[in-house]
Amino acid sequence: MRFLYYIILNFFLLINSSFSHTLVHVDQVEKEPINLQFQKNQLIKKKYNQCNKVSLLLVTASEIKNDINEIIAKYIEQLKKIINNLIKKLLMQIAYKANVAYIYKKKVKKSFFKDRKKQSIYDFMIMHHKNNYYLDECLSFLHTKIHKNRQKKAEKILEKIEEPVKNNQKLPSVIRNQLRINKDLFNVLSQQNQQMESILIQKKIVHSQIIQVRHVLNTLYEQSKWLKFSNLVGEALRTQLIHLPSPEIQKSKSIDNQLGDLHAKKLIYQNKLDHEKDILQQCFNENKDLDKNQKDTLIYQLKHRNNLLNLLIIGCDNLIIELNKLRISRHELKNILLAVKESTHRYLFWTADISPINFYYPVEVIHAFSFILSPNVFSQLYNSLLIIFSKKETLITIIISLLFIGLSLQLRKNFLLFLENTANQVGKVTQDHFYITLFTVFLSIIITAPPILLCATLGTALQRCWSYPIAVSLGEGIISTLPLLFIFMISAAFAEKNGLFLIHFQWSYNRVAHAMRYYRLIIWFIVPLIMLMVTFANFEEHQLSATLGRLCFICICGALSVVTSSFKRADIPLYLDKEGNCKNLINYFLWNVMIAIPILSAFAACIGYLETAKALLAKLEISVAIWFSLLVIYYIIRRWMLIQKRRIAFDRARQKRAEILANRSRSEEEKELLMQNADSVEIDEPIIDLDKISSQSLRLVRSILTLIALLSVIILWSDIHSAFSFLENIHLWEVQRTISNVNHVYPITLSSILITVLILFITAQLVRNMPALLELAILQHISLKPGTGYAITTLTKYFLMFIGGVIGFSFIGVEWVKLQWLVAALGVGLGFGLQEIFANFISGLIILFEKPIRIGDTVTLRNLTGSITRINTRATTIIDWDRKEIIVPNKAFITEQFINWSLSDSVTRIVLTIPAFTKESTEKITTILKKAAEMCSYVLTIPSPEVFLVDLQKGIQLFELRIYAAEIGHRMPLRHELHQLILKGFKEHNIDLPFPPTQIRTEIFHKNKKKL
Repeated sequence: MRFLYYIILNFFLLINSSFSHTLVHVDQVEKEPINLQFQKNQLIKKKYNQCNKVSLLLVTASEIKNDINEIIAKYIEQLKKIINNLIKKLLMQIAYKANVAYIYKKKVKKSFFKDRKKQSIYDFMIMHHKNNYYLDECLSFLHTKIHKNRQKKAEKILEKIEEPVKNNQKLPSVIRNQLRINKDLFNVLSQQNQQMESILIQKKIVHSQIIQVRHVLNTLYEQSKWLKFSNLVGEALRTQLIHLPSPEIQKSKSIDNQLGDLHAKKLIYQNKLDHEKDILQQCFNENKDLDKNQKDTLIYQLKHRNNLLNLLIIGCDNLIIELNKLRISRHELKNILLAVKESTHRYLFWTADISPINFYYPVEVIHAFSFILSPNVFSQLYNSLLIIFSKKETLITIIISLLFIGLSLQLRKNFLLFLENTANQVGKVTQDHFYITLFTVFLSIIITAPPILLCATLGTALQRCWSYPIAVSLGEGIISTLPLLFIFMISAAFAEKNGLFLIHFQWSYNRVAHAMRYYRLIIWFIVPLIMLMVTFANFEEHQLSATLGRLCFICICGALSVVTSSFKRADIPLYLDKEGNCKNLINYFLWNVMIAIPILSAFAACIGYLETAKALLAKLEISVAIWFSLLVIYYIIRRWMLIQKRRIAFDRARQKRAEILANRSRSEEEKELLMQNADSVEIDEPIIDLDKISSQSLRLVRSILTLIALLSVIILWSDIHSAFSFLENIHLWEVQRTISNVNHVYPITLSSILITVLILFITAQLVRNMPALLELAILQHISLKPGTGYAITTLTKYFLMFIGGVIGFSFIGVEWVKLQWLVAALGVGLGFGLQEIFANFISGLIILFEKPIRIGDTVTLRNLTGSITRINTRATTIIDWDRKEIIVPNKAFITEQFINWSLSDSVTRIVLTIPAFTKESTEKITTILKKAAEMCSYVLTIPSPEVFLVDLQKGIQLFELRIYAAEIGHRMPLRHELHQLILKGFKEHNIDLPFPPTQIRTEIFHKNKKKL
């Protein structure tokens, strides 16, 4: 106990000195006001954490207060007051420092605290970590002491429980049952103590890992300024990064499961404790023949049962607290590891990690090669193989993988036979089905999977041979090559003679042959070299990475350049235009870049930037693999659409043929009548334009896949975004921003420009693809008024352009807060100077909302008549009957009067004036005109045709025939056909059309007659 007293006393003396040192540090910082708000927040945060540990230590010490002297408790109370006073004094000093620094912040030059900032914070962090270390050591010691005391207390309770059994062997069953229950509770309590010890050990391990990672992080911050002077600094820092622990997500999930179990057990123990009185009464009621001693023994057992339940509840609470602390510690470790990763990319990514190639490089390669071929390495591989084949689980997995390989070899013959049989069915409407394509893809994966499974089994087994570093490194190399191996093996299965590429996708044979020309080079050269490169990078702390690893990488770059050139000749698209064509300038440019990047990566490796070249090349190749996978998906969907298109066309042709055969069986009169009304039947039946639907659907698929590819590439490259932080050091100009009435100066860097360009590019892609996505995926399935869909897609484009522009330009200091007044002023000024342009722009918005005209409407404006084809921001395009495009300003549709022939109803009335002699019967003429209107195929029956005698002029009857056409396009065909029918009717009834009366002057004729 005296030893415990000395530990607590020394600990509080340490805390007192730590706080005093902190106050001195604050006073010193007060004279040098650097990074004011950041320093203040860090001090408060770290000291609060330290004070929380102190308070926890006080609580922990109070739990063993009965086991130590009362003097220690008095010292604890006194030191607690001292600590609280120190905390108040510290916060007052920090606040005073912040106020003084705020007053003098404009007088302090930036160069004054650039170098002192990092050193001051670094010294304080070191002191803080030391204090935390001593705090954790004291806490762990006190926790261990508490657990030992609880264990001893539980053992004493067990001895007292077993005393009645030793004294009296013949006890009633109820007492024996209670004794058994108490023993079970004691066993559970022992398991709790063991679990607590395990958690404390894990906490200690995690804490030591946190200290290690923080030390590496601080070293990285401290040594970052020396990286540009020597490559050895970067190599030493990379060596320290190798031994860092990795964040374990699965253990965090197991902690959550343990916490859930502990909460459930605590509720169970609490319920048992609440029902103890009922259990005692129930035992007495059921066992009334117990004597006094037996009743006392039963009460004694139930009393100790209550004690055990209380200890279990307390143990559950302590376990929950410690597990939460362990989870917090692991979360902290994970965050620090992420900070190390980000700092590594920031400081080491663009730093040479090895020396450039010199004249001694061949000698170093030969030495490294001799080391790999040494007996030590082969003995490690041999022993690791013995370990692998000695384990039953690994051996069974390998045997199963070999059986799958044999089965795949046997299935390959059936697979080729299936491809040959289905090749004749593909393309035939009655035999082609989409499940043939799906089954081909499935069988290709089944044929390819067994070798991948065997490699994965061997790689995983080698990674578990911890005692042999070469085996672990080789296992990591094998695992790293599995995605590439799977992609090219399944591509080879797709490229079979009657496979997916040639038959289903209808790719040309030369195209597939060019793409798969270097398949063996990839499988037997590039994949093994990648495996060896990863092995050398992870073996012997990167000692072989600068020699054999670099040689493998240079060979890989050369081979990749050759393979990429074959892909370019195969016309594999990296960019598709609006029509889905890959033959465009952007596609050629991207392929040239892909060919040049491996060469540049090899050159970078030669001058020492090996890790940088590997990371960039790997990201680039993974991006291409993602695009290739989406390209295969696109062609699979395209094939499904083509099958559906051909099937619909075939059903239409078959239906039409059935109608023709049915028509032949009818009488000649019915046939003639059907021939006359054939046009009307075709007009009434809505026919789907298959080509249009197919092109729209493919455009939608391309839009969706483009967005998916863009999102995937952004997520892929976001891991190393901090590697491009050097762009933030290239200042272009500065802008002022007002935050809480305080002006702040922010630099605009080259990184801001690139982010703006990226945002504008993404905005352009969204503006290009999102309207089609809305129209085909959502709007066409909703019943909307005509023109509403076009208005929604147009406004969506405007909204995306506005949001993208505001977000993009905000990164270069052009904010909407500043622009809104400028826009208002420009709006007033330009409103007067460019009044017509602004009027047309506003009129275009009114047209989109009010919809007086829509796409496809037929309008008459002044002496112009035509159909609306496009509504833009400033003007509307009309195509007249001569197929001429007329550009009409939007203002004309708002301020002028015009006719929209199809706004709410496309039905229009046509009035024909028909003359007849007065000698003809009026009823006869009326009947002929009505009959002609009924026989005309373009005339609507509802509203019904009408005939009126409207005038009598100079011996001529004038009739008006009023008929209705379904749409504006039927007006001229209706007039033509109806005039023909009227002439035919008049001819059948021997009625002549009267000529209009004319007056002829004969004076000249009589004069000439007299002369003769």
